[in-house]
Amino acid sequence: MKDNKIYFAVKALILHENNFLIMHKTRKEENVWELPGGRMEFGETAEETLNREVQEETGLSVTPMRILDTWNIINDKYQITGIIYLCKTKNNKVRLSEEHDKYKWVRLDISFN
Repeated sequence: MKDNKIYFAVKALILHENNFLIMHKTRKEENVWELPGGRMEFGETAEETLNREVQEETGLSVTPMRILDTWNIINDKYQITGIIYLCKTKNNKVRLSEEHDKYKWVRLDISFN
């Protein structure tokens, strides 16, 4: 039997003035845009993971508002299950980490009422 790994992760759909943030992965062989976030460390709650990962990747402080959706990645070596949180921030000044090489604020054309 293989020693496959299972991880839990969070992503943040961060809103600021009707825009949301997407991040471009640094890997040059792919053109991947994603929401900020990452894997949980032992002893963290989902919200603590969210705040730590967003701070590490963007420099932003966020306030989680609600859970939007879940997601899964399953392959031969690992499985990741995650939650996407709708978040807000007061500041849109992003500071990139080594994980991403650029970012965009994208106009949001739907309502979350």
